[in-house]
Amino acid sequence: MDDSVSEQPGRRSVSARIGIAALNIITPGLGLFRVGALRAGICSLVAPFVLMAGFGVAMGNAPITSYFAAIAALTVALAALAALYIVPIVLTWRESKFRSPLHVWSRWYGLAAIAIAMLILTQFAASIMHHFYKPFYAPSESMAPTIEKGDKFIVDMRWRGPLVRGKIIVFRGPDSDRVSRIAAIPGDTIAMRNGVPFVNGKAATEIPQGQATFTGYGGSYQAAIFGERFPGEPSTHRVLDIGPSEFDNTPETTVPPNHFFVLGDNRDRAADSRVPAEFEGVGMVPVTALVGRPMYIHWSSNRAKIGTRLDR
Repeated sequence: MDDSVSEQPGRRSVSARIGIAALNIITPGLGLFRVGALRAGICSLVAPFVLMAGFGVAMGNAPITSYFAAIAALTVALAALAALYIVPIVLTWRESKFRSPLHVWSRWYGLAAIAIAMLILTQFAASIMHHFYKPFYAPSESMAPTIEKGDKFIVDMRWRGPLVRGKIIVFRGPDSDRVSRIAAIPGDTIAMRNGVPFVNGKAATEIPQGQATFTGYGGSYQAAIFGERFPGEPSTHRVLDIGPSEFDNTPETTVPPNHFFVLGDNRDRAADSRVPAEFEGVGMVPVTALVGRPMYIHWSSNRAKIGTRLDR
């Protein structure tokens, strides 16, 4: 007859269970490791990376096409983010009722190591994802009406050409990343005459499309809208003209090898290749400064612009 008795695991207090469950706020799954739920803890640690990969694929292959699509995407993203924390918190609460034997990975130093490793890996994973697709926003109105101030757009970070007149690109400027439109490519000559670009001696097509009011630095202003097409450009884009400006006329210049010349669509409010660096312009942009190609606008205060393609 076996008279031995086994010691019943101690019951945790409510405050202790709350504290353990709260570990999941630091890193999803950390509380599960603390209560010995190894498999569930590992699944919770992996879940953020799966979610990040899913968002990365969606940014490049499932573009937002409308305001309602943007709201739906935001709702899904917030629900997924909430689930990353709520699920392990609930599971930890259920598993934390009784004390369990401690392992290396469930002691304080093991939990600290897991939290630090996850912080490093999360930063590394985000950096990798941003090598494929990355969200940007427009801090100025230099590309209005195509991209207005505050518009948010997704950029294909892998794109490096070919350089085509009329393409919108993001590049590293003197002080920050900038978005603009390629007007001339290596070997081209370009000049501005009365606000009209001349590429290789040929004037860009300018078709009046009315006027509109825009908001930017200094408040609201009236601007004439033109449909513009550079020589050799596959399609027409829209530009703004608010009247005579300092850089409406520039001497003809040749774009050197491995460089390109950019213009902002808001022609009188853009510090582009016409403007010297000492006046916050960018001059000729080297190909090595390319960051990527904008794909589509995923959010804008102007709902009608959400989903606008920028890579066509």
